[in-house]
Order: sequence, then C-alpha cells, then structure tokens
Amino acid sequence: MRRAAMLLILRQMSPKILPTATWVILFLGGVHAIAAESLGETLRAANVPVQGFSEPELSRKITSYAISTGDPFLLAYYVDDGSGQLHAPLYVVRVDRETGNPRRADLPDIGALLQDGDRMECLGSALRISEHRGTVYIETHGGPSAGCIVVLSSVLSYRAALSGWLLGLVGSDYAIVRESEMHFLSVSPLHIAAYDLVRNRSVQVFPPEPDVFRQQYSRSIQPHISLKWCMENNAQCDPGNFDTEIPDRLVVNEEAKTFGFEARFDAGGFGPEAEQHVATRTVAYIFRERTGQWQHREFEPSQIPSRFGVLNIGDLVTRIPDKAFGDDVVK
Repeated sequence: MRRAAMLLILRQMSPKILPTATWVILFLGGVHAIAAESLGETLRAANVPVQGFSEPELSRKITSYAISTGDPFLLAYYVDDGSGQLHAPLYVVRVDRETGNPRRADLPDIGALLQDGDRMECLGSALRISEHRGTVYIETHGGPSAGCIVVLSSVLSYRAALSGWLLGLVGSDYAIVRESEMHFLSVSPLHIAAYDLVRNRSVQVFPPEPDVFRQQYSRSIQPHISLKWCMENNAQCDPGNFDTEIPDRLVVNEEAKTFGFEARFDAGGFGPEAEQHVATRTVAYIFRERTGQWQHREFEPSQIPSRFGVLNIGDLVTRIPDKAFGDDVVK
C-alpha cells in the first residue's frame, strides 16, 4: 500500500469516536493513549508549584490534554465529567518557572475557517502546546482530515484560530500552516499558508505559481486516467490535484525569513494504471518573505550540490538561502 493511501486510512480513524478517558491519538510516529488524571497530579509530576491553584482546581480530573514541561510550563486540557464526551471550555495554564506564578485562560467556543469558507469547531482533543517568541500555539484535533491551531499571547489572550497543522515558525512574524483538507477525497493534496501574526491574515504559498515540476507531474498522470475507474471509485481524478506529502520536517531560517522542504508527489488515487506507470517524484522548495510578499524557487534535489555547493535543501535554507534567489538561478 502506498504511503498516501495509508495516510488517508489514518485520517479516517477519528479519535472522537472513543471515550475521552481512553482516547487514542494516532500519529505516523506511533500511538499515544491519554488517560484521565487530576490537574494536581499532572502539575506535581512536572515539578510545577501548586500554591497558586485552589483545591477544587487541583482535584479536577482532566483529559485529552497537551503539555509542555519546559519554561514556561504549558498545559491545555478539558475537565473529565465522566460522560465520555468533551465539553467546553478548553482550559489553558501557563506557569513561569522562575516566578512560579500561573496564568489561566478558559476558551469557551472557538472556530476556524476552512478553505471553502465554512466554519469548523476547534475545541477537539488538545494534541500539542508550545510557546515561541511570546506566542502560545495549541494544536487541536478538528476531524479526520482537519486540525486547528489556537493562537494566544503569552498572557493567554486570544489572538486567532487557524484551520490546519503547524509546520514551522518564522520568527515572531509568521506561522507556517498545513491547511486542513476536505475529508474522503481520493487524493491528499498539500496546501501550505503563511499566517502573518502581525497583520492577522493568511497567504497560501503552496502550491506556488508558477511551478514547472507540478505541471510536468500533472501531464505525466493525464494519459493514465481511466474515467471508468474514476466513476466506479468516486475519485475526482483531477491531474492537477494529486497526492503531495512532506517526508521530512520543514527547515526554517528565522533571521533570513526563509523556510524550505522537500515535497513528494504520488499518483495514488488515479487508478492502478497511473500507480504503475507514474513514479513518485521529489521536488525541493524554498520560500522567503520580502516586504510582505513571499517568493519561491524549486529544484530537483539532485541539482542542489552542483548549483549551490551544499548537500541538500536544509543546508541551502540554513547556510546560504539568498543564493537560491540570485539572478543566475531564476527560472
């Protein structure tokens, strides 16, 4: 089974069908079970002072939570009321390790806009919580093919909710987001947006225009599409919209306001003939921000050593990002 097909199966296995006390969150890296315990037990296990919390707070059974045990300590959780369902609010705790002083926020109702403009609810299971340059990010489960990123200030005031998954952060200015996709599509395309934290707006940067490599891959799929197979399998079979994944992590150069990654194209979802005759293809992309605009370049990964004198896209982004945008490499 191709990796893209496996990803689709994993996305269809929603943790919302399980009781909150025994939820299983599925990741490509493994399976993580989350069991209910008290807030006090969680804080003490992370060596967080509890003097700033009341006894009723500390005795709360919590579930479906995300935790970061660094400095500051961060926790996003729901109260387990025994019903097996999640109920608002989503509670957020931030504790400065030096002072031990806690901050709290209760998030009663949060939604984000999908690509088609519909609103999705964001108060699903908390998957991850982190803080970067004074901004707190809480990633929640929004559905089989959807996630949410709740953005708070360091004092836990609400700033925004984004539909998707957090891929990387470019300083204090931009969050790079993989946008949520429509569930049950025959393909798993890749859409990436740069969310401007200062101006509170998102700009889609991937797929970029123009992109000669995507055009070539689309043309290679076209002759192998069977309309009969597409109708029988309720597949969209749009050759310009194909499976795309990022096998490795996004690479970021905050100082240069640049990020990059390798994207892998796959012909899964177009029928057995396309899967047999169209090989996967990997393309390296690099993006940089200049005066509020995002520029991009794309390369065959094998071209990078000869063109730039570094081994891969990671070295190009972290060591000599501007060289990728020189006049000698403009297509």
